Amino acid sequence: MKEAADNGVQSQAQIKSSSPSKLKSRVMMIGIFMVFFGPIFLAMFLYFNLDIWHPAKTMNHGELILPTAPLKLLDLTDNDSGKPVTLDTLKERWTLIYVGEGGCDANCEANLVKVRQLRILLGRDLQRVQYLFLALDASAKDAADRLAQVHPRMMRTHIASGTEDKQLTAFGDNPVGAFYLVDPLGNLVLRYSKDYKARGMLRDLRRLLKVSKIG
Repeated sequence: MKEAADNGVQSQAQIKSSSPSKLKSRVMMIGIFMVFFGPIFLAMFLYFNLDIWHPAKTMNHGELILPTAPLKLLDLTDNDSGKPVTLDTLKERWTLIYVGEGGCDANCEANLVKVRQLRILLGRDLQRVQYLFLALDASAKDAADRLAQVHPRMMRTHIASGTEDKQLTAFGDNPVGAFYLVDPLGNLVLRYSKDYKARGMLRDLRRLLKVSKIG
């Protein structure tokens, strides 16, 4: 009887001693599993649930114009001085050209304000970037002049009557309402549609100005 009781006590002791060992082993197994597979599950969760974690398709936010080529024609007149504005006038600085036709609606005005503000955010590089309103008709010219006080640094220009088609062809397809970035050598570099994001344009400009030795 005593021997049986002793055996029972020993069995219970063995069970108790093996339980922590098994628990420890399971914890180690779970830990190893999380180390190897945890990051994969986390990445999958972020990818499918948070848009900000999706990788960008391209580094630039505007539409890259390829092949990069000189703007074929820029034959404009300054609204105030009446002096000609050509590619030679714009050289040595980066230029954002807005192509306007008809009145400047709320979206047009908002986009021009965004450009004005992002130039300020360029800090010491502000003077390297200028912006220009290219009016294709009398209504656009009047709209640009109306915005002169809001945009004192914006160049306001118009084209001669009857040259609209030639000027539009120089920019490519659907230029009305879009911004075009022209480098200091006169090359068309990027196009931004009506619904462009100011933050994206700012990033593009900062990147270009950082790596560029011109303008």
